[in-house]
Amino acid sequence: MTKALILLVTGAVALLVTGAPGIASAQTPTAVGTVTAVSGNVTVTRLAAAPQRLKIRDALYSRDVVEARKDGIARILLGGKTTVTVRELSRLELREEARADGVRYTVELVAGKVRASVARALMGPGEQVEVRTRNAVASVRGTDFIVETGERPAPRRALGLLAGREVGEGIHGGVARSEETVVVTLSGVVEVANGLEATGRAERVGAYETARISGQGEPIRLQIHGDGVKSLLKGLTPVRAAHSHGNRAE
Repeated sequence: MTKALILLVTGAVALLVTGAPGIASAQTPTAVGTVTAVSGNVTVTRLAAAPQRLKIRDALYSRDVVEARKDGIARILLGGKTTVTVRELSRLELREEARADGVRYTVELVAGKVRASVARALMGPGEQVEVRTRNAVASVRGTDFIVETGERPAPRRALGLLAGREVGEGIHGGVARSEETVVVTLSGVVEVANGLEATGRAERVGAYETARISGQGEPIRLQIHGDGVKSLLKGLTPVRAAHSHGNRAE
């Protein structure tokens, strides 16, 4: 009888341990970003869950997919150091990778347009921020820049930027030969390379310069002149917290 009682108690304890929240289960993931402003129709998709409406002060995690639909715009604080503004008709995935030399934060831009402003003074040793598209990698440690990607043929805006378009493909879809990416540096320096070519040349793009990558080609650098910056910033005006409940951004 005593032996049976001991076995019963042991089994009950094991059941409690395996069933208790936080015990013998995966730890709660650490947030990689926070939503600081949002306006219009913007959603977040986490793992296999259905898309949810993005709200101000929402925590974002590695592998979260953010999509801004027509008239939607959002601003995300990534890693406490980088402000990412997501333009309408854009879709991206957030990633965080701990490496031996520091943390790398990645914005995987499937389609659309983002602006990333990196606070160099807050960056730790070895920390890095990347914006990746299907055919380009823009890597920085502290700067302000814009990345836009889409498929050709697409109507061209002033200064050769691509037109925004509805996103119809998944994050892990095949690489389109006609994929085109434009990187614009507003301040600092951005290293731009073709992500499809392991040995591709990296172009250092300085302030008021732009680099275009078409398909598997190398980056082509151009200078921005005149009032071009106003056109570049169109649709990327940061939204205010007061406009975070579906109103249009100013």
